[in-house]
Amino acid sequence: MSGIGEAGEIVTGAMLASAVEPSHGRAGAAVHGGACLNCGEKLTGSYCAACGQSAHIHRSFGAVWHELMHGVLHMDGKIWRTLPELAFRPGILTRRYIAGERAKFVSPFALFLFSALLLYATASIFGSKNTAESAQESARQMQRQVAKLDVRIAVTEGNLRDPDLAPARRAKLEQRLKEARDDRAELAAASAIAGDVGKENAAAAGGRSVMERIEKDREFVSYRLKANAYKFSWALILISTPLVWLLFAWRREYGLYDHATFVTYSISFMSLLFAVYTLGSGLGLISGVLMLALMLYALWHMYAQMRDAYRLTRTGALLRLPLLYGIAASAGGIFYGLLTATNA
Repeated sequence: MSGIGEAGEIVTGAMLASAVEPSHGRAGAAVHGGACLNCGEKLTGSYCAACGQSAHIHRSFGAVWHELMHGVLHMDGKIWRTLPELAFRPGILTRRYIAGERAKFVSPFALFLFSALLLYATASIFGSKNTAESAQESARQMQRQVAKLDVRIAVTEGNLRDPDLAPARRAKLEQRLKEARDDRAELAAASAIAGDVGKENAAAAGGRSVMERIEKDREFVSYRLKANAYKFSWALILISTPLVWLLFAWRREYGLYDHATFVTYSISFMSLLFAVYTLGSGLGLISGVLMLALMLYALWHMYAQMRDAYRLTRTGALLRLPLLYGIAASAGGIFYGLLTATNA
């Protein structure tokens, strides 16, 4: 997909996020006064007390750009209040949102929509180059193996043409020839698939041959699923929430809404963190040390969010951290398994 197409995915995600994001707390312009143009109620402030619509209605061409930027970046300031809290005080953010401080922050699901599509767009733009190069290198390696097998097959066929071969030797050579031909066929097919994956426009150029390979090669299906998994990423919330509930099933003060809020903010952060990693990797800025630092930061984030969100002691949070990590890994495995089973 082109860069323009990926930018379109980001804007689409932002528009979806803006659609589900409550409008409370947005900064408004000067009040026009009179009645609300949406519901007809009398205006007493910058927003209608009945429906929440802003008293100031833009009708200029410049307002189109304003609305676009507002939808993408939440220029009212919510995003800039939410991201620092999500990065450094995730558990406190979770508790504050659950407790009712919702006008100040981007809602969990709105942030999730935007982060999931941002991750997809970033991976498509900056990750495709490495993926293509890796696939092409794999294809070249397999082609070299095919060439070696061609030599082995030719030598074996030459030996079989010897009229003085003993029956046992002939049987052994025939078995060797069969194995070499089978290996060559498998490597040739795998090399062709890797070559298609490495093309910049694999979806457009693959055509009928790709569809034929999909019927024969489940690994190729899995590759295509991973490329489109972002569309079904919302299922991670449904999978993860009951698993997190198991960690606190005896804590009656926490309900499914609390767990879903915790899970959604956590997945949103991990998506944003991975988008940063993909961007840095694509630009050649990520070293082994930085990768380790990001992994440790992700673990600390899980610990900090769980500790503050559920009001745990340091010891209680540390004891549950391996279980939470296991839940995250299990949810990811279930998610991938469902995608594979559904689209196999």
